[in-house]
Order: sequence, then structure tokens, then C-alpha cells
Amino acid sequence: MQHPTLFFDDGDIVLSANTPIGEPWRFRVHRLTLSTHSPVFARILNERSQVEQVDTDGIQAVDNVRSLKISEPAVDLAALLQCLYYPNDMPFKLEEPTVKVDLAGLLRLCKKYDFVQLVSQVVDQLKYEWPTSLALYEVHESRVREMGIAHAAAPQGLIDRKYLDDRLPEPASIIRLSHEFNIPELLPAALYALALISPTADYDTFHSRAARMSPELAGKLARLTRSARWSLLIPADLRALAIGRDQLRSSRALTRVFEARPHGATCASGCAALLAALRSLADDTHDILGALTYLRLYISEPERAPKLKICAQCAAVTCRTIAVLRLRIWTSLPLWFKVAGVKCTE
Repeated sequence: MQHPTLFFDDGDIVLSANTPIGEPWRFRVHRLTLSTHSPVFARILNERSQVEQVDTDGIQAVDNVRSLKISEPAVDLAALLQCLYYPNDMPFKLEEPTVKVDLAGLLRLCKKYDFVQLVSQVVDQLKYEWPTSLALYEVHESRVREMGIAHAAAPQGLIDRKYLDDRLPEPASIIRLSHEFNIPELLPAALYALALISPTADYDTFHSRAARMSPELAGKLARLTRSARWSLLIPADLRALAIGRDQLRSSRALTRVFEARPHGATCASGCAALLAALRSLADDTHDILGALTYLRLYISEPERAPKLKICAQCAAVTCRTIAVLRLRIWTSLPLWFKVAGVKCTE
């Protein structure tokens, strides 16, 4: 079966790779393109024994085009070739979460055939999506919050027939990828994301065909429930996750700094209400970073200010305290989740 966009009439090599349904995809591409980007392909294509003349509907026989069998999945090969031929339409982009392509499969293929530049691009994408910088994490946090608001307002929580969980990378896969390719910088953000997901929420169960017919599972996804592939984790990951979760629970005690802060006599009740809201948010979501952000946004909205019953000075001090707490928690993640040699920064 010819690939619809990666089968060029003037190509001089046909790459074939298997699909899950058994019928291989064929990609008619150019030796020069492969050889320029990959020294491994350059060597293989120069060895005549590695390629064979094949007859597929007469095309290869007429044009004397030879074929090379690739053992990796066709979907990964398609992603790699798309990066080479359509660099302005990569299957991953900084401005959106990567779910259209399996970055682990793509990275595996790039490393095997030594596509050095593409390996660097994929790793940069991963580090961007799972950052050690709090400033960059806040960019993603804001994006996910906006996506969540949109899905919460959509019928059955679906946008373009996708739940929020369909549109965000799955953290257990990223943790496994970080081990396989030695990219420990991904672990703090990925483990934090995983710590917010219930162990009962299995990704493959939630996203099976049967789940779409289950009112219970469909209802959970509609309520923005996240899921993970828990079976991918090794015992060391589970231990780090358990320790990190305990530390996150303890971090809620950091909010006591608000209690010691002096406040005006006219806004004591307002400050107490904000503290109660923060505790409730942290207890309900286990997401102390998210709870602090929500509290800051709540205070900062001009239309809410008259209703908060706190003075401008208390609001400003509270926002500064929130920023300090978030940074303290963020920089503690490598220690809490036992990630050696990695620092989380501003």
C-alpha cells in the first residue's frame, strides 16, 4: 500500500514497513535525502546486498527502483520521513502538546539510523513539554487550564470527538522514555503530573472502544479525569512516586505561612475564606501548584476584587507569597521524587 503523501514519482528507493493490520506501507523516497541526514542509511544504500529489486504493480520493475525493508513500525517511519520532507509541518510543535506521534518510537528510529539533527529536535521538544523551568511549566499549565475550560463547557466534554485526556501526553510513557534514552530532565514534571492521577485510571481501559460505550468511564472522561499507563512503570518509579506524593501532601503545610501573615481588621474574614478555599482545592486535586495558581488568578481578577473582602495590600502580599511558595515547591520536586542530578529552576 502506497503512503498517500510520501510516495514520490521521482523517488529512487522504496522503503517498506509493517502496519498493525499486516499490509505494509511503502514509501518511495530519495537516496540522497536519506544519505544526507543519516550516515547509517548512506552506508546501507551503498551496499547493494542490502537492497533488492522488487515488482509492485510493475512500478519498480519499469523504473528500476529498489526496495529496503524497515523492521520498525510504519507509523514511526512515516513520522521520520514527514520530518525530513515537510519540516514546516512537523508531527510535533512547540505550541501544542504532542499526541499525534509517538515520540519514543520516532526517537528510537532516529537513534538507530543516526539522524543526529532530528534526535536533537525530538529531545528539545520533550524537554520543552516536560520542563525543569517553572516559567515554562507555567506556560503549559495555562494552556492545559484553557483546554480544560473549553472541554468542561463542551457537550459530553468532547471537542472534535476527543476528551481532554486524548489531547494531552500520557506521563507514564514519558517516564519510561526518559529511562530508555537517558533524559532524566523529563522526570520531575512527568512524575508530578502522574502524582495527580488516580492509580485506578488506566489509560488503555479508559480509551478502549468499550469505554466509549460505558456511561461510567465516559462520564469520568467528560469530567476531565486524566489517566495513565501504569503498567509501564518499574518498581523504582512506583517507589519514587509514592515518596513524592507523601512530600506533596506535606507541602500543604507550607500554606501555613498565610496564617502567620498580618492582615487588616477589615479583611480578616476575606483572608480566612481564601485560606479555606486553598486548603479545599489542594485536598480535592492533590495539585498544590495548581491550587496556588488558581488562588492567585482568583485574587487578580478585577471583577472579583470588590467581593473578596480583602484590602489591596493583603491581595498583593498574598500574590507574592504564592509566587514564593510555588517556586519553593517546584525546586523541591527532584528531591521529593528522588531524581538525581536534575535541578528545577525559575
